[in-house]
Amino acid sequence: MFGYVKPDKAELLVKEYELYRATYCGICRAMKKYTGALSNVTLTYDSVFLALVRMLYLPDGAVSARKRRCIAHPFESRPMLDSNEAIEYTARAFAILTYYKMKDDLHDEKLLRRVAVGAARPIVSHANKKAHLPSLEKTVGERLAKISGLEDAACASIDEPAQLFGELLGEIFAYGMDECDRLVLYELGLHLGRFIYCADAAEDYERDAREGKYNPYVIAYGGEPLTDENRETIKCGLLLECKRLEAAVNLLPFGSRASIENIIKNIIYLGLVKRIEFLDGEKKEKKS
Repeated sequence: MFGYVKPDKAELLVKEYELYRATYCGICRAMKKYTGALSNVTLTYDSVFLALVRMLYLPDGAVSARKRRCIAHPFESRPMLDSNEAIEYTARAFAILTYYKMKDDLHDEKLLRRVAVGAARPIVSHANKKAHLPSLEKTVGERLAKISGLEDAACASIDEPAQLFGELLGEIFAYGMDECDRLVLYELGLHLGRFIYCADAAEDYERDAREGKYNPYVIAYGGEPLTDENRETIKCGLLLECKRLEAAVNLLPFGSRASIENIIKNIIYLGLVKRIEFLDGEKKEKKS
């Protein structure tokens, strides 16, 4: 998820942004409690989307917040969600995903990047062990291993690794849910994962072509500068995934949770689309 799944902040109401930030703070506190005191250093705002979606399936009254101080903000109390089933699950699942992404980075990146990643590995490894979701960990590990295999084989199809990453996020979103709910959440995670993989490959195109790294788009377009037609083809594929995401979002049980609904729809309808503006030739935003 890492850097793509965020809202268009300018289009959120103040109370909605406060809920978004309070959810992040709640996940941060939960990671300290459930996956290790330092595990929260790997947390990104992408995790909030998973928590918000899972909170839709909690009973009324299960989501609450209070003002607290923390090490990051010692002089100002700010709203933080109390721990609940969705927050706790997100903390554990994100620890697992971060661990396996770090393993992938150690395999793929250059020396300096591997040194930096390796320095954080003990923290992330400890967090993964404390997550205590063995079946989910097995699924994540297997999917990422298959993706690595495709990358090592220089697979020319963007669809194959994107599908595997989509299946990975589908399993994360749907884990532990009843069958009917599972179908909706799996579909949501599937198309979000496909979007993320393809968008990441598109954004990294120039760097990967220059450094000779695996990228299906580099294979498809020969590493030459992308033409307007190439960019439009890639963007159309990404927008198609957004449309499929919208269809899944419309099946979520929002009920009276208007603020959560507005944040989720903002992320899908606005945030993801804004995130791929680089395909229009506009200045890239940095991934967080």
